[in-house]
Amino acid sequence: MWQSFVQWFADVIQFMYGLTESLGVANYGLAIIFMTIAIKLVLFPITQKQLKSMRGMQEIQPKLKYLQEKYKDDPQTMQAKVMEMYKEHGVNPFGGCLPLIVQMPIFIAFYQSLLHFNFKVAEHASFLWIPNIGARDPYFILAVLAAVTTYLQQRVTMVDTKDPTQKSMLYFMPLFMAWIAATLPAGLPLYWVTFNILGILQQLYVNHTHQKAKLATGTRMEFSVEAEGKTVETVKPKASTGDKVAGRDKGGKKNGSPDNRKKGKKR
Repeated sequence: MWQSFVQWFADVIQFMYGLTESLGVANYGLAIIFMTIAIKLVLFPITQKQLKSMRGMQEIQPKLKYLQEKYKDDPQTMQAKVMEMYKEHGVNPFGGCLPLIVQMPIFIAFYQSLLHFNFKVAEHASFLWIPNIGARDPYFILAVLAAVTTYLQQRVTMVDTKDPTQKSMLYFMPLFMAWIAATLPAGLPLYWVTFNILGILQQLYVNHTHQKAKLATGTRMEFSVEAEGKTVETVKPKASTGDKVAGRDKGGKKNGSPDNRKKGKKR
């Protein structure tokens, strides 16, 4: 069954190659880019939920840490409070797992199909500076691009840049992906780089819509830390026109204080 999936994947690459032929730009590298766009479109609903959930999870981290500290001696209550907070903010802690689970078979099948891929026209297996996408990139340019795009994707995803866990992953993952890209057939990092670029654009869209939704509610959630080390949640409401007019009387003058009234009597 797995071999059938790998063969189907190879057939999809050949189909995309046929598409580039019909466009008059026959090339297997371009076929992989087209295939990556198609995969991204298919996975878009799943990845959209994942990105929104990840964004929400990062924003509630201060409150989550506060609950964990407050109820550390009562795990059952802590679990209930945490689940209640997830429901309140509409986030799923496991939302980021499904897209990774879906992508792993694709990644492995892609790798195996490229190892013994039958190029119809060998000359069309070259792409830009890469002599053959079925072999490693001799100049390691794709490895550098894989590292850069992985870094940028994580950077636009992060909410708290001071969080030590997120900060360590921000530098570890790009290096890890660069190493993988340098050792695998060039077609695979080409797929990864293209997928990352599309992911960055999608994350920027998620960030924009998320910020727009927060502004539309008229409130802004903030988490501050008191001197005792406790985290307190504060809500800053959007200033209304009534608040601005509240300090003025009917004649448009500011309401006088008791001190001002006393001064007026003396005159």
